Amino acid sequence: MRKNILVINPFGIGDVLFSTPLVSAIKEQYPDSYVAYICNLKTEEILVTNPAINEVFVFERDVYRNLWKHSKIAAIKKFLGFWGEIKKRKFDIVFDLSLGKEYAFFCWRAGIKDRRGFNYKGRGRFLNNRIFFDGFNDKSVAEYYLDLLPVRRTGQPSRSTNGNTVLATTNEDKAYIDNFLNQSGVKNSDILIGIAPGGGMSFGKEKQGRKRWSAEKFGMLADKIVEGFNAKIILIWGHGEEDLLEKIKSVMKNKVLIVPKTNIREAATLMKKCKFIVSNDGGMLQIAASQGVSTISIYGPTDEKVYGPYPKNEKHVVVVSKIDCRPCYKKFKLPDCEHKKCLEDISVDAVFKEIASLRSQ
Repeated sequence: MRKNILVINPFGIGDVLFSTPLVSAIKEQYPDSYVAYICNLKTEEILVTNPAINEVFVFERDVYRNLWKHSKIAAIKKFLGFWGEIKKRKFDIVFDLSLGKEYAFFCWRAGIKDRRGFNYKGRGRFLNNRIFFDGFNDKSVAEYYLDLLPVRRTGQPSRSTNGNTVLATTNEDKAYIDNFLNQSGVKNSDILIGIAPGGGMSFGKEKQGRKRWSAEKFGMLADKIVEGFNAKIILIWGHGEEDLLEKIKSVMKNKVLIVPKTNIREAATLMKKCKFIVSNDGGMLQIAASQGVSTISIYGPTDEKVYGPYPKNEKHVVVVSKIDCRPCYKKFKLPDCEHKKCLEDISVDAVFKEIASLRSQ
């Protein structure tokens, strides 16, 4: 029987990618289903090319806030129009990953009978299939999302056959990256290694540095990779990270390539051409993992068992310090920290050793 199914995730790149195994599993369990997804503007491009998704709705809070400042009537009309479109689709099931009560309330008002999600801090009152939840604590975020699927006759939660995160790229994305590499003199025989030194925006602008290994160490590591593997380094960056790239470039003795401004799918296309990606914990790392690229990631306050590349396998190496206070980011709270030793204690040699081990496989 055909089902109309809605998935909601208003969060960032990593979170949305963690939800794509759920989308794949939904399509596996309901092959004839019509699947739609509500996301924010930044993550829309991740989802519009996903072969398991039929329609993407963008709900950008800032758009409504700004419109409210200029015209409350226009904001209300736009808001009601959005949920009117949702109601027209006559969804049977919603998987609400927002952890709040607002989306579930409007899904109830839109007539969606099966409303699945997490009862976080009592906010699941408008969900009728809810899982008690106090944070992502002991397994991957993707596994928590998969737990929302209906139970099969075997009594076990449904799982996607491949379990990978999904980010499908296009021919246009490939053409853009091919043109950049050709103009940069990169040959097919070159060993290309990507470094994504930014990230951390999920902690907010003031605390983003809590997720970042230092620019100086990234620069020294890049030199060791160039000299040790005769490789070409390319720095992959996101919005607002230009100064970080300049710091790394100023430290390095060797030439480095810097990718031009890219969207998410273009960055994914570039990563797929790399031998491996070195990255902090963040959205860029999850993009790389979605492309099946080997990764070496550096984790500080967050738990790699929860927020690490998914699914966990030998292609993904996580480097952490053995300091007793990590991981300290728990239940969506980041305690104050003066020393940042969880990142500062990780040496360039320690990361390079893991790269050399992965390189030899």
